[in-house]
Order: sequence, then C-alpha cells, then structure tokens
Amino acid sequence: MMFRESIFLTLGIILIGGVCLVRSSKCLPRDYGKGSVVCVCNDNHCDSTPPVKPVPRDQYVVYTSNEAGLRFEKEVKHYTNAKSGKHCFVPPNDDICKYDYQTSLKVCGVLTPNHLIPSANIFVEPSLLYQEVFGWGGAVTDATVINVANMSAALQEHLIRSYYSEDGLDYNMARVAMGGTDFSTRFYSYLDTLEHVVDCVDFSLKDFKLAPEDIDLKIPFIKRARLLRNDLKLFSSTWVLPTAYKENNSYMGFLGFIRKEVYQLLANYYVKFFDLYKEYDLEFWGVSSTNEPFIAMAEFSIPGTPGNLWTPEELGIWIRDYLGPTIKASAHNHLKLMTVDDQRSLLRVVPEIIRDELTAKYIDGFATHFYMDFPNNTYLLDDVHRDYPDKFIMSTEACVGALGIFLGDWSNAETYAYDIIQNMNHWVTAWVDWNMVLDTQGGPNVAAPRDAPILNNGTEFYKQPLYYAIGHFSKFVPPGSRRIYSSQCNENELVTQVAFERPDGGIVVVILNRSEKQVERKIIDCKKNNINLDLSPRSITTVLYW
Repeated sequence: MMFRESIFLTLGIILIGGVCLVRSSKCLPRDYGKGSVVCVCNDNHCDSTPPVKPVPRDQYVVYTSNEAGLRFEKEVKHYTNAKSGKHCFVPPNDDICKYDYQTSLKVCGVLTPNHLIPSANIFVEPSLLYQEVFGWGGAVTDATVINVANMSAALQEHLIRSYYSEDGLDYNMARVAMGGTDFSTRFYSYLDTLEHVVDCVDFSLKDFKLAPEDIDLKIPFIKRARLLRNDLKLFSSTWVLPTAYKENNSYMGFLGFIRKEVYQLLANYYVKFFDLYKEYDLEFWGVSSTNEPFIAMAEFSIPGTPGNLWTPEELGIWIRDYLGPTIKASAHNHLKLMTVDDQRSLLRVVPEIIRDELTAKYIDGFATHFYMDFPNNTYLLDDVHRDYPDKFIMSTEACVGALGIFLGDWSNAETYAYDIIQNMNHWVTAWVDWNMVLDTQGGPNVAAPRDAPILNNGTEFYKQPLYYAIGHFSKFVPPGSRRIYSSQCNENELVTQVAFERPDGGIVVVILNRSEKQVERKIIDCKKNNINLDLSPRSITTVLYW
C-alpha cells in the first residue's frame, strides 16, 4: 500500500491519443558543462511539481533550486525555536535598519547595552500590505508556437502543462503580438501592401485579416492554455504595422513615425484585431499603446527588430484623442490600456505622455521592459507609483542570451530572479517573460537569437534554469497575492528577498543567494516562530508558511 501511494504521489498520468504519458516530480538532469543542468522532457517523461497546499501552523515548507542541480526540491519542516520577542514593531518609514532598542521598534541585529550589531535576519510583517499581484506569464510569439507545432503530441502536452497547469508554473498571463515581431519568420501586418503601392491606405479596413500565424498557430495554442487556466489574461502590443501608416514606409523603427493622418485609422486597426480574435472566442484583458516606442529609432538594420517610433507628446495625443476613445466606444471597452511598454529608465517621460486629466483617464497602467533595469533606477518605479497611485505597473518583457545560448546557464536564472525581486519590491504587479520556447539556436527569428526558459530540439525539450527561476515566484505567488513588508539589514547585495501574502493567508518569502558560499538567514515574523535557513550557494529559495 505504501509503495502504491508513493507512486501516485510521485507520478502524474496523462492520456494522449491512447498513450499514457508520465509526468514525474523529478527532474531528468543533463549537464552540458555550462555551470548547471537542464531538465530534459521527452515523449515519456517530464518533471512536474504538485500544487501548493497549506501545511499545519507548526510547519513550514522550503523549496530550493540551485546551481548544484536542485530543482524545486521540497522540504517540510517543523518549527523548533522560540518566537521573536516583544520588541516587534515596524517603523512607519519602512527602514528598520536605522532604529535601536530605545525606540521600542523592531530592529535588525543583536542588541547590546550600547549599540546594534547587524545580523543575518529577514524581518517580515504581514500587516503592512503593498501592491496586489496580477500574475505571471510569457509571450505567445510566432517563434514559440512554431516550436510547439514542431513537437510530437506528447511533447506539446508536456509543454503546455509545464507552463499553465497547477503542476507546472501556473502561468495566468500571456502577451500576444498584434502582427509580426522580431521573433517571427517574416515581417507582416494585417494590411500588407506591395511596395509600389505603399502609400495606398485602406481606410475602411475591408482587407484586414488575421495572418496564418494567428489562425493556425497562436489561436490554437492559446485555446489549449485556456483549458488549463480559464482565467488566462491576454494582452497585446504592436511591433509591425502596415508600412503605409508610417513616414519611413518601412516596418523598421528608424524614422518610423506614424503618419498623423492615420491616427484614427490606427486606433480602428487595434479594435479590428480584437474583433477578429473575439470571433475565435478569445477576449483580451489588456493592450499597450505599442512596443518600445521610444528606442525604436535605433532599430534600423535589416534583419532587425521592427518598431514604431513616437515622441512622448505625440503618443499622449494619440491615446487621448484616438486610441482611448475608440476602445471605450467599442465592444472591448473593458480593456486595460497600458503605455510606455519600454525600458524602465524611460518612465521619466510619463509626464510628457500624460499632459492632462483626459489622457490620464484613458490610461490604466504602465509597462516596462527588463533590459535597462538597474538598482540605481528603481526610484523611477517608486516615483511613478507616487505620482499615479491609481495606475498599475507591469514588467512585460524580459530575455537574456545576447552573449550566447548555453544549456544549463545558472547565471541567467539569477539575473531573472534578481530582476523579479527588484521589480516586486518597487510596486510592480506582474512579470511577463518574452519567448516561452525557442529552438536550441535561439530561434526562429528575423533578428538576433536569444535564450528562453525552454529550448526545443525537435525530439525533446530542455527546461533551462530560467524556467525554475520564474517558477519560484509564479508557482507560489498566485494572482491576488499582496506584497508585504520585508527587510534585511545586510550590506551584502548578493542576498536579496521579497515577501507576499497569498489569498489563502499563506506567507511566501523568496530569497536569492548569489554568493558562492552557503549563507545563513533567519526569517523573523513576529506572529510566528523564527525560521532558520541555510541557503545553499547560488540558490533560489521559496519559503511558505500559514
């Protein structure tokens, strides 16, 4: 009986075309000599992790992934030490490190009669709540769905479940391109014209039609994902627009301003896209004004990244007078409209976009990208939240691999985990990756290859360390969670953390240790017993308790 129970606890059985597929909880590791391992999925095997369930109040759960090869390694532990003590209050300025015993506030260190000796504590205060978490996801690029279409039926099922099921990463968001991107096999919009008639504009949109990539690949993929997540939030953006809409008559961003005479037509174009997807029973949650509108000027090479160039002021005018009113007058007036959708450093142009209350009325949130995220510009996230507290901030694109694609590269996992912690600690509500699946060469694409959390070689696919880095958040911090106060007085930036309260009342603390050494940390929650942790070298640790 014990053996049979252990088998059912360890294995998940899926029936595809009369064939039983095994999803084991264990990673099938393979080392390519690039620092860590990948977990291999083939027709007959793919690792999984059971859904999170609350544990008794005298227990806590620790999940660990690390460079040494652990992947979501689970330990259930019992508290063994005393509670934190009576001096347990959080200062209102959110800076516990500057307070001492005389203040009767929670302090970070070992108290002596004369001074405070810093110690390795992580303080958590669930009563101090911050932003709500919208969710986690990836982009349904052409490259992703082309790779999925080239897999066997069994591998496809493993792939979809790896991202969207409760025993996978539990994604609830998907970014869907409106037309082609740099990770397509060709440049295309929904109203392409021949070069010699590039200035002919179809103002009626009568020839607007979805591309084969939408109908044959993206829509079927999204529908399969939605079977696992019926609350899947879709949002869209544009990279490629009809060349006739642009001053440079090109798909590229260099001098690629939108012609002012087509501002209303462009707004209609967006709505038409949502109309046609709705015919396939797919409703979107959100849309951004366009992808990377301010750095598009740099996109002038072919092949390269297509783009649409805006000045902040002109983008604000288009949103205020055209896009915003057109969406609100449509059947899609529920859509959340985001703007910027560019590098974090470019949040400084928000006041130039939102120049009046009418513009502000149409904008629900701001989207940022990962590529220029630095510790010294997190203040821009804080400033935007302070100045526009009724609007959310989302991180909508991230990818690595510009220096090469290496199977088992742990440093990329650390890069992602650090970015997520940094963003979430500064008011970001959602974090969405770029390509979910690429081939082992980083494609297909019309620009430069990049890495992805899953790489596919046709007969099997590999879960990169990136996959587990995202999962340490997405799997354990569901939509509706709230960030809570956490702090550690430790000058070592190699150890960072963020904490959340789940909708079921559970507390989640995610800790990144980028040190080459094992690191001791103590989680102190004044309403619970202390949790002593030995963080393995170069690791990501998720702690849960109720």
